[in-house]
Amino acid sequence: MEVHLYTQEIIHRGTEPKLLLEESYEIKGAYPRGFFVVMAQRNIQHNFVFRYPDHPWFQDLYGLRKSAYFAMRTEDGEMWECHLKSSRDNKHLFGYLCKHEDMLRIVNESMEGLLYSRKLPLVLDLDDTLVRLVGEGNDRHVPESDVHRCKCYGNRVVPLSDNRRVVLTERVHEFLDWAQNFYEISVCSLGDQNYVENVVNVLDPERTRIRGILYSARFEHDYIKRSFDPSRPPKDLMALYSFCALQERSLGCGFSLPLIIDDETRMWPVDQHDNIIVVKSQTGNSMWNVNLFPLIQETLVNIHQDFFRQLDSWRNKHMEAQQNGFICTREPPSACGIYKTYLRSMFRDMIASRRV
Repeated sequence: MEVHLYTQEIIHRGTEPKLLLEESYEIKGAYPRGFFVVMAQRNIQHNFVFRYPDHPWFQDLYGLRKSAYFAMRTEDGEMWECHLKSSRDNKHLFGYLCKHEDMLRIVNESMEGLLYSRKLPLVLDLDDTLVRLVGEGNDRHVPESDVHRCKCYGNRVVPLSDNRRVVLTERVHEFLDWAQNFYEISVCSLGDQNYVENVVNVLDPERTRIRGILYSARFEHDYIKRSFDPSRPPKDLMALYSFCALQERSLGCGFSLPLIIDDETRMWPVDQHDNIIVVKSQTGNSMWNVNLFPLIQETLVNIHQDFFRQLDSWRNKHMEAQQNGFICTREPPSACGIYKTYLRSMFRDMIASRRV
């Protein structure tokens, strides 16, 4: 696709190469918002300000908070990428310069740093997973009358800074205390950003448990509802983790690493459903609650242990192959694959233990 970009400002800081500007550029593809998370962490600043193109493809790009990129050539013939990010007011595009190999290195370093700490990425939903709002007129809320009637809720009912209240999942703080030792915990919710931050401030006021990204998919959700395809899911792992967009056959590419705990699958793309540990509220109980112990905890323990056991073995095999001048064709471990294997073994054991 070709598009005319009208340059409004060029910022040259002296460290970037001199580039040849053209009348039009071919858009090579789109990247998820997760790429700009790592770019912001590396303090990569924009070099161009373009007028926002009047093109429906770019409107969708803005609504889904994605970015586009195109190739630019230097005076010496060297190729760079210019990554385009929409301004918040949808009036400008900011252009960020980065070599393709540098982008891949940055993304891989973000993944390797996580694995070096012996942790896996874990994404937690909020509503109906860790908390439930108190209120009337919504079957996904805990009614005020139930809060007053069921004294057993006790200190599980906590206020938010906006004067709303939520009921916490039982033992949620204990769960987060445990999980942060083995997983880097992020949050992805359909609540707006203020709501996400308010709930996290209750769950983890010192930010010692939830150290990852606090992501609100409300912007995408609201845009999709007004778009040509309102059935698209608003949540996406690639918005949180840039390494999910890597396609080469290597450790951490695709959706092999992150796990999700959510009460819904329909808010995520179909190709990410295998990553979801689906939780439901406890049946046979008049009070709302999601049991995180023991089953969810045991599942996460097994996945973590098996993944890093396989990772150590995989790395040893690669090292041996390199020393002997061979190429190791062994597949890298996948947390998602280990989860599916674990589910099959659980189901097998359930069948074996049933009595007629």
